[in-house]
Amino acid sequence: MTSTTTTAAATSARGARRPVPLAAAAAPGRALTGLGLAVLLVAYLPVNMTFGSVNLLAPAITADLGAATSGGQLVLSAYTTTFAATLVVAGRLGDRYGRRRLLAVGLAAFAGLSAAAAVAPGLPTLIALRAGLGVAAGLFTPQVLSTIQSAAPDRLRALGVTLFTAVSGVATIAGQVLAGAVAGVAGPHLGWRLVQVATGVIAAAALLALRSVPESRSTAPLALDLRGAALLAAGLLLLVVPLTLGASAGWPPALLAMLAAAGVVLALFARSQRAAERRGELPVVPPSVLRTPAVRHGLVMTLLFFTGYGAFLYEVSALAQGALGADAWGTVVLLLGFGGAFIGTALALPAIERRTGRWTMTGAALVQAAVLLGLGVVVGGGHGDTTGALQPLLMALGAAQALMYGPVLRTVLSRTPTWAAGVAGGLFTTLQQLGLGLGVAVLGGLFQAVAAGAADGGAAGLPRGFAVAVVVQAGLAVAFAVLAARIARAAEHGR
Repeated sequence: MTSTTTTAAATSARGARRPVPLAAAAAPGRALTGLGLAVLLVAYLPVNMTFGSVNLLAPAITADLGAATSGGQLVLSAYTTTFAATLVVAGRLGDRYGRRRLLAVGLAAFAGLSAAAAVAPGLPTLIALRAGLGVAAGLFTPQVLSTIQSAAPDRLRALGVTLFTAVSGVATIAGQVLAGAVAGVAGPHLGWRLVQVATGVIAAAALLALRSVPESRSTAPLALDLRGAALLAAGLLLLVVPLTLGASAGWPPALLAMLAAAGVVLALFARSQRAAERRGELPVVPPSVLRTPAVRHGLVMTLLFFTGYGAFLYEVSALAQGALGADAWGTVVLLLGFGGAFIGTALALPAIERRTGRWTMTGAALVQAAVLLGLGVVVGGGHGDTTGALQPLLMALGAAQALMYGPVLRTVLSRTPTWAAGVAGGLFTTLQQLGLGLGVAVLGGLFQAVAAGAADGGAAGLPRGFAVAVVVQAGLAVAFAVLAARIARAAEHGR
């Protein structure tokens, strides 16, 4: 069997006590087999499928429930925000109580809540159910990779990690394809409900097959920083909700008060993390990990990348269905080139990096910025049918994003101290989900606000809203490139 790490307290060079590794076997009763690995990957599929599918069908959801556009944004953000907030402690829950047990609890809850979401009578109910789905997904997602790492034999572990990464990217696209196909057959209003059922069925199928997955846990599990996790969850919710609703609601005092409260709660969270580390505990976000420049830059780059990624998928779906005359399936067809280029480039990444080296992320981010500006010009120009001109640009964007995603994940994990490798992986996933939610809330809100304020307004204003939003996203890509260049220069000088 392989081993994981638990921690004891030690004194760092800065005088603060921080955890250091001790051997602590995570001893499953049996090794993970190929069948068990397949079940774990199936269990992971619904996590990003539900984001991709609902992103595509957000216009149908708001129309069916008689809600404003901001309601659709909140449906998306409710899932990603609670997902991000749950991830920070779910890995340690699995270490303590058993990873397969947490998988079972999370998958059962996900399947049941998906079925309930399919019959939601109104927007408030759907938002609450989507928030619950985020919690359920957050419970079982860390257990998938942890089980692969702790229970798989050497020959299967590397393959499992590779397939886990591939499923993460493929699932979002698969969710969009599923949504487009179902909506094309059943119609958009019934289609979005059937898609909820479909993702729930996948979770239920994985749950029924969990007997092929061995139980594993840490023999000396880390203490749970429940106070830190609660403060972080509260701070994220207080931040995302007003950012999602503020522009459309005219920023009433209650939402401004929530933003102010978010600042206070997140400041208390930062203080609690410093105090926990001084006591020799392992907090949710260890400050000593963030003192490593490459890790700190990499995590910021993760947030920048997924904020732009989440916003872009939302904006393209709304633009295609609202201004380009596409239905849900037509939107999928428009995005197939983007998804195909992303997957193909991701598979070819090792060969590409042998040529481009440590400057891969920097160059790819600059290409992304240029492509986004090109998309803004093509769409914002509004000269006839732009669908044909969009396809090559979308393919170039997919390729550029694949060259950013893989290397930034590797940067965060490879430059993290050994004692905090699991924490860094959890932070990466947390910021991934938070970025998706913030992208829809902030940049999606900007997109809709500019569209509504345009002289022609409504659907006719969507191209202008899209053009403004992608300019901001190009700025995020440039910021990503600047941080990537710092990491590359530091690597050249051996830092």
